[in-house]
Amino acid sequence: MKSFTFFMHNIYAMGGTVKSVSQLANTLAQKGHPVTIISVFRGADSPYFKLHRDINVKILIDYRFKPKNLTAILANRVRAYTPLLKPKTISQHEPGLSQFSSYVEKKIIKAIKHVKSDVLIGTRASFNILISKYAKKEITTVGMEHMNYDAHSTKYQQEMIASYRNLNKITTLTTTDQKKYQSLLKTPVYVVPNMLTEKKIAAPKKNLIISAGRLEYEKGYDLLLESVRLIQDDLRRLHYEIHIYGNGEEKEALIHFINQYQLADIIKIYEPTQELSSKLAQSKIVVVPSRNEGFGMIILEAMAQENIVISFEGNVGPDSIVENGKNSYLVSYSNVSELAKRIDLTTQHYNELEHIVTNSKATLKNFSPDAIYQDFISMFN
Repeated sequence: MKSFTFFMHNIYAMGGTVKSVSQLANTLAQKGHPVTIISVFRGADSPYFKLHRDINVKILIDYRFKPKNLTAILANRVRAYTPLLKPKTISQHEPGLSQFSSYVEKKIIKAIKHVKSDVLIGTRASFNILISKYAKKEITTVGMEHMNYDAHSTKYQQEMIASYRNLNKITTLTTTDQKKYQSLLKTPVYVVPNMLTEKKIAAPKKNLIISAGRLEYEKGYDLLLESVRLIQDDLRRLHYEIHIYGNGEEKEALIHFINQYQLADIIKIYEPTQELSSKLAQSKIVVVPSRNEGFGMIILEAMAQENIVISFEGNVGPDSIVENGKNSYLVSYSNVSELAKRIDLTTQHYNELEHIVTNSKATLKNFSPDAIYQDFISMFN
């Protein structure tokens, strides 16, 4: 059976890419494929999501505070004060460039050159670019895209396309993105969506609206809060609360908004949780207010726990999953008043929307582990 190596940023951290790669790696291992995950960084004792016992994890930079790790820690700390330690080969458009030093960069390139698996898969644009340059010619190289194309800057797009011509295959999360990449490349582009492994949890439903993700501008939590402000009286009358799970640079601004408009009785912000499915099992509605959403794993997770999802159209992820009015709802892009109206109507008529939940169950069949495994493995047949 084919062997696979995934090249990851940090398998020990929370994130959508981490979850989807962990799930795909687990499924491949369960099917009997030898699987290795190379994680550039490590800052915790265990991977954030449980991995199959047969998966081999290799670490390049261990940030756990132990004597043997001091060289790696010091190299990246000093990088901030001298241009001599700044990376020279990693794309200068990499969003997390400040995390990388020339020390880390050399380790990444060396690791890519030494991969012996049949297939090497990059999971981040900057890694895909490096793999296109340094992987052994006899290895099948795959650039796995977890962001939609238009989320990248124009200069980054240009660099990506130039490099991706030297990869063997590209994968995207949606058909929309596949068509975009294929119009620019001769390299074959395949759709491999994220998979859903969560099962339905039996729990009584409460008057809860949930949203979860990074508290950053692109995720649109300011839009959600403004929409709640517009319908706060109705939500109080119906005894609804909004629970947000996440962390990020917008957190303080969101808390300030909640306090400024005296919404603390109906809006709560909690730390990210690994028990999100249990929370979703108790909620009735999930709002995904993103300005930019490459896939929207939370949509599938919400549907699995029989929630009605409300999101914005014009986003590649929600557009690829949600059929408006059939399996959930989409409102005009970034339109706060429309979002408020849809939340308001859904809370008031929730008991009349069983057909939405029923239709969403049919949607989920397309994202089962077996379905996604077939999508993935068919690339190599």
